[in-house]
Amino acid sequence: MLDDEKTGDTMKRTMSLLTAVMMVGFGSFFSSLKDAFHYKEGTTAPPETTTVPYVRPEGVHAAPEGRGQLVALTFDDGPGGAVTDHILDTLREAGGRATFFCLGDRAEEYQGILKRMAAQGCEVASHSHAHDRLTRRSSRALCADLEWAAAALEEFSGTAPKLLRPPFGAINERMLGCADMPVILWSIDSEDWRYCELLCKNRSDEQRQRDLLKVVNSVLDYVQDGDIILMHDLYSFTQDVADTVIAELRHQGWKMVTVSELFADKGIVPEPGEVYHYAR
Repeated sequence: MLDDEKTGDTMKRTMSLLTAVMMVGFGSFFSSLKDAFHYKEGTTAPPETTTVPYVRPEGVHAAPEGRGQLVALTFDDGPGGAVTDHILDTLREAGGRATFFCLGDRAEEYQGILKRMAAQGCEVASHSHAHDRLTRRSSRALCADLEWAAAALEEFSGTAPKLLRPPFGAINERMLGCADMPVILWSIDSEDWRYCELLCKNRSDEQRQRDLLKVVNSVLDYVQDGDIILMHDLYSFTQDVADTVIAELRHQGWKMVTVSELFADKGIVPEPGEVYHYAR
């Protein structure tokens, strides 16, 4: 009998302890729930967030004041693997979009990046199939190249390209006759490719920084509303250029949009076979 009483007392103490723990747990739960409802109703201030103020890198010029103005960043010759992914990250963080003029023969290998471009609201456009100088090809070969590129980009990105940029910006009447979409050139050429790692293998870090500032400022010093800016998403050098240009444009209030969005905003309907350098 004594043992039974001890057992009963032990069980009572255990149940009391469990009840207390459960009450504390439920109390925390209901307290959190209450706070959530209060926050929703506006009776509790949201938690404070700290933002890092923008600091213009030394040597980078301020872009012209551009609040409410539009610019189209464009990238050629890709997709470029990790570099393109990085540029997409930077655009997403800045709330911007861009147009990528892609090669058809890179579409299958980088189909994941192409799909990411489209999902992120960027524009997948054609830069031919294999980056040949189209003005040197016969009409038959030229038209076949453009058809192959468009088909590959549509298959592996899930969206059909609506714009064409010929390699090297090379155009003639034969090429324009084969183009079944508007031909987009540019109003600002960053010439980033001249300073890429392949052509500047032995430069110092100081020289690389000088080259970076030269290219960045060649964009920021001249940008105007409606401009189309040319870069290439193949080089880590361009990745750094894009980071700085995007940050400065965002800070100055520019809106970075696709080429198609740029034309739509300006009320311009681009025609197949016609050449466009900007939208204004």
